[in-house]
Amino acid sequence: MQTRLQRKHEKDSLRQAGKYVLLTVIALILVVKFGLPGLIRLAAFVGDLKSSGQPIEKSDSQAPNAPTLLALPEATNSAKISVAGYAETGVTIKLNRGGLVVKETVSDSDGNFEFKDIILKEGNNEFFAEASDDQGNSSGPSKTWLTTFDNTPPRLTVDQPEAGKRFFDQDSPITISGQTEVDTGLTINAKFVLVDSEGKFSAKWPLAEGDNQLDFLVRDPAGNETKKLLTVNYTP
Repeated sequence: MQTRLQRKHEKDSLRQAGKYVLLTVIALILVVKFGLPGLIRLAAFVGDLKSSGQPIEKSDSQAPNAPTLLALPEATNSAKISVAGYAETGVTIKLNRGGLVVKETVSDSDGNFEFKDIILKEGNNEFFAEASDDQGNSSGPSKTWLTTFDNTPPRLTVDQPEAGKRFFDQDSPITISGQTEVDTGLTINAKFVLVDSEGKFSAKWPLAEGDNQLDFLVRDPAGNETKKLLTVNYTP
């Protein structure tokens, strides 16, 4: 009569024999399908995967998207400016002015970036940005923004009336005329006066009895201002 131990050994032997039979059948199928050389190569590949404890590295050749720069002022009288924008997270952003890199930074976890205290040169400054990842892939350029640095106050000449001039009877309204720079804004006593394409202006101006103060203010696109004050007298 077989003991419990003998029966266990018999079951283990049967299971082992069943595994060998199954593996033999699978091997025959693979030989038929791939041939013996193909089976050898497949076995070698599986063995390499099992023996390697390192993950298979994949190279990244996908360039990041071009960054986006937020709009810059067309003109400014400040010698320094901040340039901000957004891009993919964790990429290196290079700020270019006229094709030369002036500063670099890395976009944050939300993709935002900012360059502070960028010194402007006199006149036009053209800015664009490019992004690059840690694999060395570079994006194309962003949109280019042009900002003009101008800290010179605009010219202002008042041709008429002359300061201190006296007017009588039917002289009112008088004509105020003069010259300033193109694309400037002009006010007289806080009222807007049209400046034409040559920088000239002319307006009819009613006078009140006694002294009339005329307060001129002209402002250019960069924010520079020129003021002029004159007084005329009117006796009806």
